Amino acid sequence: MGLREALLKAVDLRTRPILMTATAAGVGMIPIALEWAVGIERLSPLAVVAIGGLITGTFLTLVVVPVFFHLLESARHRIYAKY
Repeated sequence: MGLREALLKAVDLRTRPILMTATAAGVGMIPIALEWAVGIERLSPLAVVAIGGLITGTFLTLVVVPVFFHLLESARHRIYAKY
């Protein structure tokens, strides 16, 4: 299997579990972020940052890391093909 096919298959295989985990954690923090949780209103900024981190991490995991890996591997193959 080629590099591109392997990356596409890996992203396809891992998309659902990653999205389910990030969504469950994010939805679980919504009451804290909106200050609906009684007694822990002071943790609202932490919940907002955690939700933002989950969104960013999910995007990086599913899009940026595979693209960056493909670019690095392609460059490595081009460099070693010259020698």
